[in-house]
Amino acid sequence: MTDKQIETGWMEGFPPPEDKLISVERGNHRSLPQKRWAYSNIQQLVPTKSIWRGAGAAQALELKNAGFEQLTINSLDGRSLTWPEAMEATDTDAFGVLHQGKLVHESYYAESGPHKPHLIMSCAKSFAGTLAEMMIDEGVLAGETLVPEYLPELKGTAWEDATLRQVLDMLIGMEFDEDYLNPSSEVYRYLRAGGMVQGKPGPGEPTHLMEYLVTVKKQGDHGQAFAYREPNINVLTFVIQRTTNRDLRDLVSERFWQHMGAEHDGLYMVDPAGCSTTAGCTLRDFLRFGELMRTGGKSGVVKTAIMDRLIKGGDPSLFAKAEYPAPFMQGWSYKSQWWIRHKEGGNAALAKGAYGQLLYVDPTNDLVIARFGSSQIAPGHLNYPVVMPMIDAATAHLKQL
Repeated sequence: MTDKQIETGWMEGFPPPEDKLISVERGNHRSLPQKRWAYSNIQQLVPTKSIWRGAGAAQALELKNAGFEQLTINSLDGRSLTWPEAMEATDTDAFGVLHQGKLVHESYYAESGPHKPHLIMSCAKSFAGTLAEMMIDEGVLAGETLVPEYLPELKGTAWEDATLRQVLDMLIGMEFDEDYLNPSSEVYRYLRAGGMVQGKPGPGEPTHLMEYLVTVKKQGDHGQAFAYREPNINVLTFVIQRTTNRDLRDLVSERFWQHMGAEHDGLYMVDPAGCSTTAGCTLRDFLRFGELMRTGGKSGVVKTAIMDRLIKGGDPSLFAKAEYPAPFMQGWSYKSQWWIRHKEGGNAALAKGAYGQLLYVDPTNDLVIARFGSSQIAPGHLNYPVVMPMIDAATAHLKQL
């Protein structure tokens, strides 16, 4: 990383100098270079609650350096980059690779480190999607049940005649402009309600997430096209919590964190009503979650049938209607809050989050890759012309070892 990208001294001193202060109130926690500090220190900036790792010992990771630093990355936009140059070009904060359960690469930049949780943004939706699939498998939830049967307050909203399965697969027709590049778009009204951006809700605006959800109206028909919309994640997490009468952080702890040998507690940011929004964890624990998905865990906590359903994916024709401009996403699909990359030899499941967060689970190649980032702009796929060739180069390299 360049000195410009890793500018240091943020929030250092007693108190820090005025020009080194970062806060939500100032709004600079989402600006570069400040966000490179903020995303690895979010607990100093906003309310959070912990995902308990449990009382057991951490699962040790066997280290075996695969030598990725020698690789050349041929990006999809015509550049030839060294591995370090590819990291720099994509504003990478941390990058880790597990192959056959061994830690074959681990690198940290800017303010990140092995012991520091980093925001994973909406990658956390894949926790919720997996929880829902487990609960469907157990008969606690039913995919074809209409959402208001779980959340009666959503009658008269976009979800009044939507099934839980349509929420899981982002097949909801709703009025919602999710343009992160436009600060006047509806997504920022939503983010203000969740306490995730600078500024309090204006007069008459929702003051927490459930207040926001009851304002969302239907637009178009459900089940006709994939449309990624963040409020669906909150609907899903409210369904899970209302049905179990349990906090999301406790379910994630009991179902995942305590079974994967986590080293550290994870965290959830909370909205003004105390409800979970986005999550954070260390890189190694993010990798451990991916490995739990790939293998099911020693106790089979994630049943093989669940991962088989996920990795099979959804309907690529419905996904194609979203008209993503990125050619590398052609032929993909979406299933239960996971993005599915359909590829020859076996699919891969991706948890994707804003500003470059990524978890890549490739069962065919015994591979899990985790990435933290702090990109200039939110849409994570804008870095994929470099990130996807990095993944493919790492996969090919491991096959040769």
